[in-house]
Amino acid sequence: MDPLTGLNPEQREAVLHIDGALLILAGAGSGKTRVIAQRIAYLISEGYAQPDEVLAVTFTNKAAEEMRTRVEALLGRSMAGSWISTFHALCARLLRREATAIGLPRDFVIYDSSDQVSLMKQILKELQIDDSALPPRQALSKISHAKNTMQGVDFFRSQGWSQRGEQMAKVYEKYTQGLTDNGALDFDDLLLKAVELLDKAEHVRARYAERFRFVMVDEYQDTNRPQYHLVQRLTERHRNLAVVGDPDQSIYRWRGADLRNILDFEQDFPEAKIVKLERNYRSTQIILDAASAVISMNRNRKEKRLWTERKGGDRIKYFRGSDELEEADFITRTASASISGVPDCTVAVLYRTNAQSRVIEDSLMRSGLAYKVVGGVRFYERKEIKDALAYLKLLLNPHDDISLRRVINVPTRGIGKGVMDAVDHISADEAPPLLAASGIAMPAPRSLWTKLSLAIDDRLVTPRAAASLKTFRDLIVGLQDVARRELLSIALGKLLDQSGYLQDLRDDKSEDSQNRLDNLMELVSAAREYEGREPEASLGGFTDKLSLLSEVDEEQGTKDAQIWLMTLHAAKGLEFPTVIMAGLEEGVFPHSRAFDEEDELDEERRLCYVGMTRARTQLVLTGAARRRVFGEYQSMEPSRFMDEVPPELVERVEPLFPAGGYGNYQSSFRSDFGRASAYGNPYGRGGRTRTREREASTFAYEDEDQSSLLGLRLGAKVRHPQFGVGTILSVEELADDVKLVVRFSVGPKTLRAKYAKLEMV
Repeated sequence: MDPLTGLNPEQREAVLHIDGALLILAGAGSGKTRVIAQRIAYLISEGYAQPDEVLAVTFTNKAAEEMRTRVEALLGRSMAGSWISTFHALCARLLRREATAIGLPRDFVIYDSSDQVSLMKQILKELQIDDSALPPRQALSKISHAKNTMQGVDFFRSQGWSQRGEQMAKVYEKYTQGLTDNGALDFDDLLLKAVELLDKAEHVRARYAERFRFVMVDEYQDTNRPQYHLVQRLTERHRNLAVVGDPDQSIYRWRGADLRNILDFEQDFPEAKIVKLERNYRSTQIILDAASAVISMNRNRKEKRLWTERKGGDRIKYFRGSDELEEADFITRTASASISGVPDCTVAVLYRTNAQSRVIEDSLMRSGLAYKVVGGVRFYERKEIKDALAYLKLLLNPHDDISLRRVINVPTRGIGKGVMDAVDHISADEAPPLLAASGIAMPAPRSLWTKLSLAIDDRLVTPRAAASLKTFRDLIVGLQDVARRELLSIALGKLLDQSGYLQDLRDDKSEDSQNRLDNLMELVSAAREYEGREPEASLGGFTDKLSLLSEVDEEQGTKDAQIWLMTLHAAKGLEFPTVIMAGLEEGVFPHSRAFDEEDELDEERRLCYVGMTRARTQLVLTGAARRRVFGEYQSMEPSRFMDEVPPELVERVEPLFPAGGYGNYQSSFRSDFGRASAYGNPYGRGGRTRTREREASTFAYEDEDQSSLLGLRLGAKVRHPQFGVGTILSVEELADDVKLVVRFSVGPKTLRAKYAKLEMV
């Protein structure tokens, strides 16, 4: 087959370029995989290179296999032995051949993720670090980030924010030594050791730089620093490097991707030819114009304009519900309409954070629509949600051994395996009367709770262990009292706070911990919704609901579901007839963490661009006028990205109940008892009454959130005379004032609005 068949003029120009560096700026849906495959086939068929003189690297085994298959079809022969592979496979191959040049045995083993977790568990045990305090996968993620940015142990010691940095440094050292002792490399080491090989062994570098006459790199915008250095070393002889990528689709900064690699390509190779692939084969022109308008607001990018022969198309639908429940129901109705009568139609629902999936999953389940969560765990199956459910079950029945074992040391409170073994060996056949002092009935004398109480009261364990066990028992007993007196959502908020669960996640400061915090805040919001729907709302009813939903999740998650739920990050590289992007609000998308740093905001905008360009025919954008955050309603401003889409491209869909709330489905509580907050006293002025009132469905939102009248809302920018510009993290109404937590460049500050002299920015 002719390698030039079916190419448009720009694609043909890229394929025919032979000598010197080449930068192919490939817009979304522009056929970049075809260009790479046909360029490889052209170079080989025209005699410019032998198959083993062409190196082509990409990021996934699937992409590499697709590339190899296409080349074989074009050439009509096998490409066995060729150098078409992922970065990691390339490095493994180089090291198998040349590892001895840097003192590494050729028979090293490669540890996959399960091997890494096993090693990390062993290390944490040796360092006497409870794996509930530092989960093995979390530790590995931190180490991987350091390696991807070519940082050593001192990276953690220089963090300087707590003893956690020193702890991670020790873990990193032990992990590195453990790999060495086992003659093993992890995935990140493959890259680092390959770079070390080419840096230190000049004869090896010279041989491979001479061999690879042509080097091609796919998704170049996603390369990290080790990959950048690797490519630079291998192309120093012939300088025939062709990279394919799109700065507008660089969305993995948090994973180590370095946008400078593609933006600075012309500095590294001043002689480089630039070819822009701007013709899109996927989306309608309206979708492309909207995405281009948004991404044009970014600073660091390479200018291009996507176009397609699919002129026009349906306008982009935009729906802004009165709250996230109405938004979720609109998403459900839209998805149902899209798949109705169209057997092969798939609808993608995309969101910024995993926590957003909860209310959407609930709506889909109520409607009986099958769906699957792609690249993630269903909301009610996530670890932190399971932990919270276990705590709630303990409040109902402390003799639930399974729940007790799950959370007794989560977060870590000095009750490790040794203490639990000691408790397990206590005989509790005859529970003495004094156990009643705990205030809890004792119908299960052989339960762990009974043994735990015996261990404390009869001093059957060490004083230190007894103190830790007593702290836990007092926590559960105290929270049982709270659950009897307070609304479920208030009790849940207190549980998460007093158990130390929230603070433990905040102290960690990682992306994963922030996501877990978001999920727990969403769980409190779910509790508020449940209270609003159920006249006889109870702790038992809520735990039943969560337990049953976990089972329903398994049934609904059918493999052939036409509705796919996923984060915007997980959608990269995919395309769908219909795409629904949820949560287009300031503080949600773009995420509030991006407000203080322009580079972060640019990446949020690139993420929006990626999401929009996943749609082939229909693009739907949704948001909410208010959203529950940790059980309380916050007013939400429309995302700035909506302001950047030309209004003539948008069809606005009005909500069914624009006044706020809709029908009997949505109800709320009067604010006479304050509201739960993750950052301060959640109980407002003088506690609260036990009475719960349902509001009329036409309640005014101002009655729920008075702070919105002052502009003091979650995510708002304010200026302080001393601390400068900051972002509001929480808003709590007091008797005669508003308490704020504001993040400034110097760190978070708690302020009283009356005295802070804040100005809105």
